[in-house]
Amino acid sequence: MHRARVLTAVLLLPLVVGLILYGPKFLVWLIVLSATVIGWFEYARMTRLPPDLFMAGVFGLLFLLVALYFGGVYFLPALWLSLFLFTLYFLSRFAGYEFIVLFGFSLAGLVYLGLSFGHLFLVFTLEKGRLWLLVLLAVVFGTDTGAYYTGRALGRRALAPRVSPKKTWEGTIGGTLCGTLLGGGLVYGLKLAPLEIVFPFLLLVSVVGQIGDLLESMIKRACQVKDSGELLPGHGGLLDRVDALIFAAPLFYWGLFLLKI
Repeated sequence: MHRARVLTAVLLLPLVVGLILYGPKFLVWLIVLSATVIGWFEYARMTRLPPDLFMAGVFGLLFLLVALYFGGVYFLPALWLSLFLFTLYFLSRFAGYEFIVLFGFSLAGLVYLGLSFGHLFLVFTLEKGRLWLLVLLAVVFGTDTGAYYTGRALGRRALAPRVSPKKTWEGTIGGTLCGTLLGGGLVYGLKLAPLEIVFPFLLLVSVVGQIGDLLESMIKRACQVKDSGELLPGHGGLLDRVDALIFAAPLFYWGLFLLKI
């Protein structure tokens, strides 16, 4: 399993970096859209959403990603349109209390995936967005990798035993340091911003990203599944690999906006 994990990362890393640095905007958007739909499929399977409700969610996410392609100002109208689409779906399928459950699951999934993957694309559209997107992924994946190996070597005290028993405080600290240093090294090497400004920000992104990881763990534990899927050997599903972006990507985008860097 560990060998498969490393091999998958080694094979995907140059493809992802090449796409970010040299891929045309439409291709990057198409990849983000595809990843969003795959994530929605994994989410719908975990939460046992009906197939036709899954398809309604696909259209809802398509509305959101198309809106973001043409500009973030269209995101809220697209979110309203998605909500309206779900309402039309349930008008012909109302089933009492079950409506609340399915409506809550579907709307939560729409926001959960639309915000995370949508802001990933928004980072790409910024000035020097290709480089900043590399920094974001370096922080997130550096944190994940650092936490994994630090936890295996030094982990003793459980971080959230009811949610994810294998995560430890030692792993969390090691991952945060690893992700922040890796992202900070990229910022320094690419001369994107002064380190004294960006370093505390990257530290916050690393910490918040791990909350996103725990959110997906809560979803999996509530649904009684080990992994969100089997797409990536050694890693599980797509959501298992990018769960930290759920909170990290929006924070990163708006943080860059507020810091004016």
